[in-house]
Amino acid sequence: MDPSIAILAGVTGYLIGSISFARLVVRIRAPGVDVSTIEHPLEGPSKTFESGSIGASAVRGQLGAKYGCLTATLDILKGLLPALFFKLWQPRAPYYLITATLATVGHNYPLYYRFKGGRGLSTIYGGFLVLDWVGVLVTNVGGMLLGGLLGQALVMRYTGLLVMIPWVWFRTHDAAKLAYVLVGNALFWVAILPELRQILRLRKDKDRPDEQQVAEFMGMGGVYHVVKRFSIANLIGKQEEGDKP
Repeated sequence: MDPSIAILAGVTGYLIGSISFARLVVRIRAPGVDVSTIEHPLEGPSKTFESGSIGASAVRGQLGAKYGCLTATLDILKGLLPALFFKLWQPRAPYYLITATLATVGHNYPLYYRFKGGRGLSTIYGGFLVLDWVGVLVTNVGGMLLGGLLGQALVMRYTGLLVMIPWVWFRTHDAAKLAYVLVGNALFWVAILPELRQILRLRKDKDRPDEQQVAEFMGMGGVYHVVKRFSIANLIGKQEEGDKP
C-alpha cells in the first residue's frame, strides 16, 4: 500500500464526508429553520424524544419525509462515490475502505461545522454498498423481517448493520474488510448512544412509548405499521380472537 495514496484516500473521504447535506437542504428549502435539535412528542405528560444529531432524521423532522429521503440519498452518495472512485482506480489495495471510513468520520465530526454532525448511518451504507451490495440487501431485509416478526422497531432498524460483521467475515475472510465494518459500527453506535439511552429510559416509565412511536421517531413509521401486521404477537392475538366462542 502506498502511504501517499492512503493519505489522499483518507483526506478525500473526510472532506467530502464533512459536507452536511442536512444543513444545505434546510438552508435552500427553509432558511432560518433550526435542525440542531429535533423533538418527537409522545403520549404522556411533557414527554418527547429529542435528538441533537444533524442528518436526514433532523431534516425529516423539520421538513417532512420527502426532504428527509433526499438528504439520506445524498448522504449515501457521499460515502459511495468517493469509495467507488478509489476502488476502481486502485482495485488491488483497500484504499476505498479508508475513504469510506473517513467519509463517515467526516459526517459525524464535520470539519466545516465545528465537528457537530449526525449519526452516519446513510454514509456507512454508502460505503457498504461499494464493499458488498448483496450483503446490504440480505442483512437489511433479514433484519426487517426479524424485527417485524418480533414487533421490535429497533431490531428492524439496526440488525442489518450488526449482521454485516459476520456476513463480511464469513463471505470474504478479509481482515481489512472486517475492520472497516467494525469501525463503521463503532462510529454509528457511539453517535447514537445518547438516543438509545433516552429510549431505554423512557421505556422504564409508566407512560412508556410503544413500538409504533419509536418507529415514528426513527422515520420508519409506515414500514413498521405494515410489517407489524405479520408480527408473531399480532398473529397470535388474531388466532386467540378467532378461537373465542
